[in-house]
Amino acid sequence: MRISGKSYIDGMGIREVCVEFDRVIRDVRSQCIPDLKLRDDELLLPGSIDLHVHVRGLKLSYKEDVSTATSEAVYGGVTLIGDMPNTDPYLNTVEAVTQKLREMERSRTDFVVYAGVGRETERIDRLPIAGYKVFPEDLEKPELKDVVSSSKLKILHPEIPLSLHGDRSMRMEWQELAAVRMIHGRFHVTHCTTNFTVELSKTMGFTTDLTPHHLLLEERDCLTKVNPPIRNLEIRRSLWNSLWTADAMVSDHAPHAYHEKRSHQDLCPPGIAGVSFTTPFIYSLVFSGAMELSRGVHLLSTGPARILNLSMGRIAENYVANFTVVRKENWRYSTSFSKVTQTPFDGYPLLARVSQTIVEGKVAFDGDEVYPVRGVNAVV
Repeated sequence: MRISGKSYIDGMGIREVCVEFDRVIRDVRSQCIPDLKLRDDELLLPGSIDLHVHVRGLKLSYKEDVSTATSEAVYGGVTLIGDMPNTDPYLNTVEAVTQKLREMERSRTDFVVYAGVGRETERIDRLPIAGYKVFPEDLEKPELKDVVSSSKLKILHPEIPLSLHGDRSMRMEWQELAAVRMIHGRFHVTHCTTNFTVELSKTMGFTTDLTPHHLLLEERDCLTKVNPPIRNLEIRRSLWNSLWTADAMVSDHAPHAYHEKRSHQDLCPPGIAGVSFTTPFIYSLVFSGAMELSRGVHLLSTGPARILNLSMGRIAENYVANFTVVRKENWRYSTSFSKVTQTPFDGYPLLARVSQTIVEGKVAFDGDEVYPVRGVNAVV
């Protein structure tokens, strides 16, 4: 397969090139007779990687399942997702992790799976997982020492468990900083809500990511309820500075059923669905002139690939043939394939639209339709 058009080449910027590929990129050259030629207003980019997605599935498939989550992902230009373990059953046993890995074989994106903290870490560590998710309550578990000793990636939800069952007003920003000080080793600190969290994490040698909702939204109702909570306007404005220092942008896609999000704010589950929002949001910043293209590619592709230690995130020989094609277009966001049809991002004005997503060398989304492309576990 050969595709030609304007492409982002790491270290060179935008170039008119021809990319030849099957499941991996075989050649990048200046000219060829292409099988697919991009439109003049389209840009070929390294495939977006979302490190933090709650696919749900298993017994929580009524909220979202592998097919709907990954279809929504490719609609949003995402070519690899990292699936979190807080499902039912919880992914902290060999049996549960094995079951989830088998279920993820239906994924329409490439994927990695994270396990949870439990008593079977030594056996789970032998499975093809990317690492472990450490939630606030795990910081008090004796089993955490086994996870920390693993060479695999650990992803920290940065809060200490002081207010897990308390009022949301008690979930203060200082708890993020305290949690970061409690860890060591190969850790990635996810969904940072304050600039201070990013700065502290970086000084301690950890990688970090941000979410769009902690930058853009105000927590008003159940639809915008999320953990860690969205901070006040002053903190959110300061967090924008971290777009130039964080290592990745993630969605923290956390779908819930319509009836669950319609319940009272004190009772409804936290979580915002937005796996298809992140890529067009970041490239809208690029097209508006607020961010350099190289920085956008780093947040969505290069940075996440480095965190996971994968040969992805670049348009270069021997890298996986995952691509995101975007074009400049004024449109308003909505979900298309997720079971979640109402999000706090609905109607948000964007300048970038995904016109094609290619996974493992095959078209998974063509601007209108999602195709049953089979992604693979990126951990072998």
